[in-house]
Amino acid sequence: MRDHEVTRLLDHAVASVELPPGLAQRVMVGSRARRRRRLLLSGGAVAVVVAAGALVLPQLGPADGGSEGGGVGPSAAADVPAGIVGLDGRPVTPAQVVAVGRVGTETLVLIRSEPRAGERAAGGQALEVLVAPDAGEPRRLLDHLSYDLACVDGDVVCASVRSTGSGLGVAVARRSGGRLYVLVQAPPGRTVEVVANGVPHPLGAAPRGAVVEVVAAEPYEEVQVWASTEDGRRYQIPWAPGAVLID
Repeated sequence: MRDHEVTRLLDHAVASVELPPGLAQRVMVGSRARRRRRLLLSGGAVAVVVAAGALVLPQLGPADGGSEGGGVGPSAAADVPAGIVGLDGRPVTPAQVVAVGRVGTETLVLIRSEPRAGERAAGGQALEVLVAPDAGEPRRLLDHLSYDLACVDGDVVCASVRSTGSGLGVAVARRSGGRLYVLVQAPPGRTVEVVANGVPHPLGAAPRGAVVEVVAAEPYEEVQVWASTEDGRRYQIPWAPGAVLID
């Protein structure tokens, strides 16, 4: 059954029920996204949905304020949890925090650290990654993550922005409880978008970090992080080796 035929069928089925306008279109958008994630929606499944009527249709939208296409919508930077200390054992200062964000039942904190000599010479930056679970003590996931060292081949915007010394930004993906979250930071004056399996997740400005839940099996291959400058130029923030965090 074609999309427009399913849309008419859904509209007819709910014509006598008071539901939000445009619901059938949102159902179709959601089904296309699910197909992209290899979850096949058969014609028989659609028939079951129509038969169920108003009791089922309101549940087809994203749960918990999620965005269409899977996952939970973006969240702004969180507060740094108590007990976060650097490698020297001292509590971190606000100037040391590159980004912080809620990731499921955890808070990820990216702390600025000294790049190695070779990284510094090439204009790279470095940070350490800590996680603070809601229940339990904070722990260090990475002592050293090097970033800002490379652009995607042929991305001249990325190369020119990096050469200004303001940095490209950093992205870290975290698997937690079977779900995948992306924490992104970009310098002021830029906006960020995460694209997972073709599904866009706009995060907006993220100078202190922003988090979005996405659906992807292989983050390095299936997830891209994009930043846009104030003059409209767009470039890809490259994944750093080790930026996909798995316990």
